[in-house]
Amino acid sequence: MHEGARTDLGPLSRFLGAEPRLGFGAWAVGGAGWGTAGAEREREAAIRRAVECGITFFDTAPIYGGGESERLLGRALHADREDVAIATKVGPRDDPRASLEASLRRLNTDYVDVAQLHEAFERWEWQLEKLQKLQVEGKALALGLCNATHLQLARALSIAPLATYQAPYNLFDRDVEERELPLCRDRGLAFLAYRPLAAGLLTGKYAGPPQFPEGDHRRQIYWFKGKEFERRSCVIERLRPIAQREGTSLIGLTLGWLRAQPGVSIVLVGARNGTQVDQVFAPDPGPLAPDTVGQIDAIVSDVFRPATGTPQLGEAARTWGERERFIAARLDGKTRYEAVAAAWTDRGDQPMIAAQVKVFVDQLVEQGLAEV
Repeated sequence: MHEGARTDLGPLSRFLGAEPRLGFGAWAVGGAGWGTAGAEREREAAIRRAVECGITFFDTAPIYGGGESERLLGRALHADREDVAIATKVGPRDDPRASLEASLRRLNTDYVDVAQLHEAFERWEWQLEKLQKLQVEGKALALGLCNATHLQLARALSIAPLATYQAPYNLFDRDVEERELPLCRDRGLAFLAYRPLAAGLLTGKYAGPPQFPEGDHRRQIYWFKGKEFERRSCVIERLRPIAQREGTSLIGLTLGWLRAQPGVSIVLVGARNGTQVDQVFAPDPGPLAPDTVGQIDAIVSDVFRPATGTPQLGEAARTWGERERFIAARLDGKTRYEAVAAAWTDRGDQPMIAAQVKVFVDQLVEQGLAEV
């Protein structure tokens, strides 16, 4: 291992600017996991249209559409290869060399600009070391890590010269603000934000809880159901007048909020056809002004108020597991659920995310053990 390795963005620097940029997240364009897949020619046309709109960063993975996302990118971007950056991933349990070389064949290219480890599972350090060997061979110009804890990210920086870190981030889901995003700022990593529209919820098109078809991964996402859907919908309705005042769509407002967050480098947005590309990428007002960001944050904070434990909570928690007692002890009406999750993860145990805290607290509220 290479202790003390320093980050070096190298050739990737030309695709990063002083302000956060929009990038193309190519999961949905792969044709699987996002409802009924459109025609292949429409999905390929979406990629070409994104290039016409000035998008230069494209993020994919072998599992997106079983390789179809990479194949589409390979065809659509071949003529513009030197003018765009392509980032792909290696699965946590895949052989890095076999995986990356197969990706290069599908992408019809000799190299990717970023090769990312998709998850930090068991023996992830060895996986990262193998990726670095492939970087030395020129098969990847830079290395990245996705979906890790801040402890894993800090460890990764002592193993390989990481250039990027990718994680979910939007105005609802802010776990990275507690640890990972500050670490990226301190260490000079480019932060790639995915799920900026909360898997489509922040487009504002859902009047009620949606019924997704079989095979659509959104069927399992908790914010499309129950109390969390109600809370998020409440925020969205309060954001509409702000978007109207700013002369933009709800999509533009949401992406503008993200592009105003310190440390964000690329905001990865998905699209499956030319119409969606134009909705996302053609109008580009840039980052929101600080006062508008503050108004949005105030709305989110007002709707997502941390719960307070009732007097009965302490007694009830005596027989619970350690994680549940940890959460219950911090329900003081002030501490953000992201902070609770980060404090637990600081211990180095099984990591926690804010979504787990929210779901548990909703159960406590239903039982009369917590109040919002």
